[in-house]
Amino acid sequence: MRIENAARLGGLAALLAGGLLIISELLRLLPSGSLPFELSGSELAIYGWLGIDGYLGVLLAVLVQLGLVALYAPQARAAGVIGAVGFFIAFIGSRLAVGPSFINPFIEPPFGPLVVFAVSFVLGWVLVGVAMLRAQAYPRSAVVLLIAGALILLLPLPLSGAVFAAALAWIGYILFTGRSGGEALRPAHA
Repeated sequence: MRIENAARLGGLAALLAGGLLIISELLRLLPSGSLPFELSGSELAIYGWLGIDGYLGVLLAVLVQLGLVALYAPQARAAGVIGAVGFFIAFIGSRLAVGPSFINPFIEPPFGPLVVFAVSFVLGWVLVGVAMLRAQAYPRSAVVLLIAGALILLLPLPLSGAVFAAALAWIGYILFTGRSGGEALRPAHA
């Protein structure tokens, strides 16, 4: 497989991850009694929401990580040490924070792990975003939205992840199509 095809597939992964994250955020808006049946927290942990949340959580974690690799790879040299550190933290944080996203609307996990997961996820993505700004491989507005969306994740607000999800999908779309607003995608500066 050619590198361009791998990057395009990674862009598609980021685009799909953004879409799944938006769906996850919308599920959080459901009132607690809106399901046609009642499940306890332990039943949800075993069976999942309609039996698919565990699979969607795993798929989402994989897509976010593949998307992160694809977004970072073209600009790795220009991203420098900040980009490498941010990539590592974001990769680990993505796995820790994203996996249970389809369960979280119904089960409140302990506060301590949430802090560790959120900080690693947010810090990693902010550092990756700063490295993307330095490398100038993606449109500035998309990267600024990614950084702002990652920081908004720290706020306990409804739909706080929607901004991050939209930015991830936007940059994934840019990488998938190879275009940014009618212009060809620029290679990162060395």
